[in-house]
Amino acid sequence: METDLRPECKKSVHLILSAQSSGRPATTSKLSTLPREQTRKELTGAIEKAAREVFEMMVGTALGSADYADLPRVADYTAMIGLAGDLCGVMSFRCTSASASRIAALMLNSNDPVPEEAVRDAMGEICNMVAGSFKARVMGLADQCMLSVPTVVTGKDYQLHSMAHGERFQVSMGFEEAVLWITLDLQI
Repeated sequence: METDLRPECKKSVHLILSAQSSGRPATTSKLSTLPREQTRKELTGAIEKAAREVFEMMVGTALGSADYADLPRVADYTAMIGLAGDLCGVMSFRCTSASASRIAALMLNSNDPVPEEAVRDAMGEICNMVAGSFKARVMGLADQCMLSVPTVVTGKDYQLHSMAHGERFQVSMGFEEAVLWITLDLQI
């Protein structure tokens, strides 16, 4: 008779995202010279414009405005991408399962249900493109900030903790009848 020595499995997963740098950036960020409120306005504006541009180009739909909606502790889909260099942090894109499936179908120009793997790929690609467009919109950031490979988490039984210990910039956008959340957690 064999004995199972594995620890008892918990019902939820804790994701810890670290945005701490092991060294100094090569150059000083131009954002650090701006007043705090101007920085917040510039970054949230760049996130919003990037999301609108990506959705119009890749999804073929315009994002609407959404009143500031509280970020859910857990969304059905969370796509994340790390930033390193002048900006050090994590950008995340969160939405419901229905929104993720609809976005993937529109990206693939499909009327049929989209396989789960394609939905995950679409969420990762949306996050990647929004992050890329975002960094191109911030003065002097394009060549001074690198992006990681996207990570996509699905389900409802997880908690997301950012270790950025800095500032959170959040944008809520309307997509059809739903709300999408894009956050940028920065080590400042």
